Amino acid sequence: MRERRTVSMNIQLVKAQTVIEFGSPLVERTSLLSPPTGKQVRVRIRACGLCHSDLHFHEGHLNLGAGNSLALSDLGVTPPFVLGHEPSGEIVDFGADSGLDSADLGRAVIVYPWIGCGHCELCNNGQDHQCAQPQVIGMQQPGGQADHLIVPDARFLIDATGVDPLLAGSYACSGLTSYSALKKVERLREDWIGIIGVGGVGMMALAVAKAMGFRKVAAIDVNDQRLGVARDEFGADLIINSKAPEAAQTLLDATGGLAGVIDFVGSTDTADLAIGLLKINGELVVVGMFGGELRVPLPILSIKQLNLRGSFVGSVDELNELMSYVRAGKVKPIPAVAMPVHQVNDAITQLKAGKVDGRIVLTHD
Repeated sequence: MRERRTVSMNIQLVKAQTVIEFGSPLVERTSLLSPPTGKQVRVRIRACGLCHSDLHFHEGHLNLGAGNSLALSDLGVTPPFVLGHEPSGEIVDFGADSGLDSADLGRAVIVYPWIGCGHCELCNNGQDHQCAQPQVIGMQQPGGQADHLIVPDARFLIDATGVDPLLAGSYACSGLTSYSALKKVERLREDWIGIIGVGGVGMMALAVAKAMGFRKVAAIDVNDQRLGVARDEFGADLIINSKAPEAAQTLLDATGGLAGVIDFVGSTDTADLAIGLLKINGELVVVGMFGGELRVPLPILSIKQLNLRGSFVGSVDELNELMSYVRAGKVKPIPAVAMPVHQVNDAITQLKAGKVDGRIVLTHD
């Protein structure tokens, strides 16, 4: 049996910014800490990114397009609950069956949030993020807007030694989402690919693409300022404002057509644009969940022999692969704005208004 010790025995309460009612301001609540048992690990949270997905979770539904939506209650998520699926911090306690020992106390970690039931074939094969009974940190389980978390298994803790704590948690969301999508088209590293949408996730995708060795990447957006950052700071080989006259033709003339497109927006307009930019045998990977619809004349699929697929976050193994690039210094850090967690309602307002370049990161005392 492993020795169980804690960094501090004085902490008795956990503070959490809590969704009391969908769409209403979050409220700070306190509760008693429970010691971890079995394989569980307790992590003191130092920082947690605020993601656009958190906005949807806060509102209580996801837009599925065509007037359809998915209620979080259908996924087993009802108030009160605690947001935050980009947490990072340090190990402070663990259960007797966790496989950890006292040397692990204080170790910096990222919490992998896309946890499943732990029993199905997908979970047993390391595809927890595809589980039909999700137990996601920040949805079905309390998230990183609490100052301590109980994580069900140490395998969901990724070493973050030497990683900027302000950015660490974002690698489990925007970083992992980018990496998993790029892996789906990694055979195209020598050809032109396009990244549609260079907000927080798309900018991360540019950084990850360059780390992975993609040689010709076009950044496509409607914001000239973001496009300038994509080119000047993150190495985009071509930038296109899709609102500009003849934007699609300009890109086609410059590249001869794209071998792959990753759509980090997911609107009807961006999907239409992507289909038009792909050349023969092109691949479209849809990541964004803006709520659009895919309108493709079926003969076009046959004539251009297109491959269409979706991508949603990624696996624990993929996060470990990504972090090997990060720790090697190959992934350029994205801009991050730190805000104390008690200002979460202001942070949500700023993110909704589109006033944030990069990531908002909520910090705990």
